[in-house]
Amino acid sequence: MSQNPVKLSITGKISYEDEITIAQAAKIITFLNADEGNGASLTGDSAEVPGDLGGSDPKNRGNAIASAREALDISGAKTNPEKIVALGQYVMQDGGDTFKVEDVKTRFRRARETPPANFTRDLGVAVREGWLAEGDDGEYYVTNKIDGIFDGGFKFPKSASGGGRTRSAAKTAKEKPEVFSTIDEFPTRMDGVASYAKMKSEGNRVLWALQFAKNRGIRGLSNKDIAWLTDHLGAGVPSGNIAGAVRGPRSSGYLNPSTTDKTVRITEDGEAYLKTVGAES
Repeated sequence: MSQNPVKLSITGKISYEDEITIAQAAKIITFLNADEGNGASLTGDSAEVPGDLGGSDPKNRGNAIASAREALDISGAKTNPEKIVALGQYVMQDGGDTFKVEDVKTRFRRARETPPANFTRDLGVAVREGWLAEGDDGEYYVTNKIDGIFDGGFKFPKSASGGGRTRSAAKTAKEKPEVFSTIDEFPTRMDGVASYAKMKSEGNRVLWALQFAKNRGIRGLSNKDIAWLTDHLGAGVPSGNIAGAVRGPRSSGYLNPSTTDKTVRITEDGEAYLKTVGAES
């Protein structure tokens, strides 16, 4: 879990202020109080220093990185999901086993990078590719697929889905459907249901989207609505795949097509089934 931060403020001829871990603060205080010439240092394998000043921890994979900008450059991260992974691993250099979304957003700014406009979607892509996994309390950790990310020469595993967004999904993402016009935020969690990231099949993703809509008073969704929403949530189901994706759930009685328009709706059986998906993982 992430360590609780404390605020460090140094003033004088130079000024420095940042949030750091208690362990880092202890090392800095020890360094400042050490007698000159006793070998105390804030660098080296035994030191742990704050934020963009670098650090080292035996739980970290790869070399210690001195700044968020360096983390992006050395990792070779180009896409937003890759950058999220690299900065997440960088955050974990402080000694935590997981990182929070806000930690990574802060590092985007420190690296002079604009955080992704659709952070939830890009985070979901990283999870689906198996680069990140979700822990407790909405925190995330980097998987073994990212071993050696800061060793130099690292290359992100090639995505079989072309970076997580098909041409069809990208097209539908351009314009928010009218049915969602009054909704500002699209969280990837719902009470009583596993997170969207745990929906591994396209059929289950469609059911999750239909449950999301029903919870907000939307009776049904069209294929275009489903494609837009699932792409926005992370792992998109392109319009062309939806007919095949709903075939199984429909035969099981988990959803029904409307007889008056081209929408589909989740049934009570579908709601009960959805609560079981991902419950064991």
